[in-house]
Amino acid sequence: MGKMEKLYWYLKLIPKLGFSNVVYVQVYRLLLKYSILKFRFSVYKFKKKESAYHVCRGVNNYPSEWKEQLLIQANKLIEGSIPYYSSHWLKQSNPPNWFINPFNGAECNENYLHWTEIADFNKDIGDIKNIWEISRFSWLSILARAYVVSGEGVYLDTINGWIKDWLEKNPVNQGPNWKCGQEASFRVFNLLNAAHILNQEDNPSDLLIEIIEVHVKRISGNLRYAIAQRNNHATSEASALLIGASWLERVCSEKKSRYKKYARVGRAKLERAVNNLVYEDGAFAQHSVNYHRLFLDTLSLVVFWQRNLKLKALSQQFMEIAAKSFDWLLTITDQSGYCPNIGSNDGTMLQGNHSCDYQDFRPSLQVASFLFTDALTFEEGRWNEALFWYDINLKSKVIIPSKDKSVVKESGYVVMKNKRSWALLHYPNYKFRPSHNDIFHFDLWFDEKNVLFDSGSYSYNPDKDSTMPDFKSVLSHNTVSFDGNEQMPRLSRFLLGNWIKPLSLSAIGQSANETYTWKGSYIDYLKNIHSREVKWSEDNWQITDCVSGTAESVIIGFNFDKYKYSLDENSKTILLPWGSISVSNCEKIEVISHSVSQYYMKSRPVNRLVITANNNSEVTTSIKIFK
Repeated sequence: MGKMEKLYWYLKLIPKLGFSNVVYVQVYRLLLKYSILKFRFSVYKFKKKESAYHVCRGVNNYPSEWKEQLLIQANKLIEGSIPYYSSHWLKQSNPPNWFINPFNGAECNENYLHWTEIADFNKDIGDIKNIWEISRFSWLSILARAYVVSGEGVYLDTINGWIKDWLEKNPVNQGPNWKCGQEASFRVFNLLNAAHILNQEDNPSDLLIEIIEVHVKRISGNLRYAIAQRNNHATSEASALLIGASWLERVCSEKKSRYKKYARVGRAKLERAVNNLVYEDGAFAQHSVNYHRLFLDTLSLVVFWQRNLKLKALSQQFMEIAAKSFDWLLTITDQSGYCPNIGSNDGTMLQGNHSCDYQDFRPSLQVASFLFTDALTFEEGRWNEALFWYDINLKSKVIIPSKDKSVVKESGYVVMKNKRSWALLHYPNYKFRPSHNDIFHFDLWFDEKNVLFDSGSYSYNPDKDSTMPDFKSVLSHNTVSFDGNEQMPRLSRFLLGNWIKPLSLSAIGQSANETYTWKGSYIDYLKNIHSREVKWSEDNWQITDCVSGTAESVIIGFNFDKYKYSLDENSKTILLPWGSISVSNCEKIEVISHSVSQYYMKSRPVNRLVITANNNSEVTTSIKIFK
């Protein structure tokens, strides 16, 4: 792509990104480049020398079935192993090295620089998220819960020792761990969560007050940049400003007017962001299932602290949007509690007061269900631990919603329900930045297993010698590619051009024999047209792809697990443990090795069915699930 063509795509996007946001980001970059922004954020050491948290009483009613797994995790931390992205337990130290990338061993040597002087991406260090991850303080929840459950002082000592070490090695506004306002917001959430678990939110230490105050100032000083991103940075940072400042106003006898102002700004920016960044059906802006969970967890935190601190209630519109967002996520959650791995997946799990797997969305949904619908959605299980720490009655009424209805979501998703299987298809409706070339991706679930699945993200900045495929590419999703080209041109790491609009979209149709149908089409920037029709009945699925345009060849791909299969190239049929896939009117089918990423910085080998066809043709893929 030439420079002029790239500029053309950029200019076309300005109205969609927001003219004022684009201008502000450019001004912001100039402020960084000429070190002007640096003077807004002074570097200094923390003053208080006491412990962040003090001794407290334990809890007596903690269910024993949760205790074993919690203490296993807490003891791993004591031994110097730390969970990265809620999945990798990597050997570190006690206290940790706050500047090392444990995935490649590289250490950031910029911890003496002001955060404005540190680049966003550094190939020598690798993904900066690997540096930031442990400075989110997600480990606080594990150690705080372990302390009040067991009464063992080693867990509290570790909390205070690690926080003291972090404060000594991360002076305010110095080093990589101050670079991102959203990362500072996560620290606020986790520090106050620990204070609540330890029953110290009303009688905190002077050091905890100082830490939260410093973070609130850091977030407030650069909130406009977060708002300009039009994504979860805006909602996270506005929420942390509201919660942190409101808490400070409650526990401090001085500076109350300042904290009240911070809280007022945070509330206003949050209400506006929630109103602007959510589709009518409740879907969050970023076309990512995991980022939707982060958004929902953020709203749950805000409402929990609003009630805990006895603040003025959030607006009715806020609560209605939150309820819709809960319902949206619940609709695409499998009976297993897992969800399709659609869109960007950076390993964030904000609701960490439980020991469930990172991919289990039930803890987040259960909390949101109570806060936004006044009822629980799931029966008792280990996902209820998050309720326990939020002081929510585990015996609250349970209303299990019906999830057997197929539906077209305005935000760009079709949920298709069959007898024992169900599917999710993503169609283009982009009010906000798309991140993956995954239009018409088809995700299939059967018997609580994701049998045809999406690719995930792996890393936003892979090591320079990485051999991982491009997980954001059309060639990693269960859809069609023309001559191997992307559906939308990639302009930068996080920006696609020529956001596709659908040519046609149908409602879900139903015939007399209980066969359901949906159909949609689009045209890409190279003038190729893809129409995909899906029919389903009796756990049989039929996908018809009509392709036309200037491309010479067409590839259709489907990701499936690395298990034994039988491929008949003559009949164009593959037999799998759970069913069969047959293809008609194609040139050939083959199975290649591929990779997907269900957890950030972790990939696993999978198979990919690759169907080669001529352009200007119609290809039918029939999927039969064994009875």
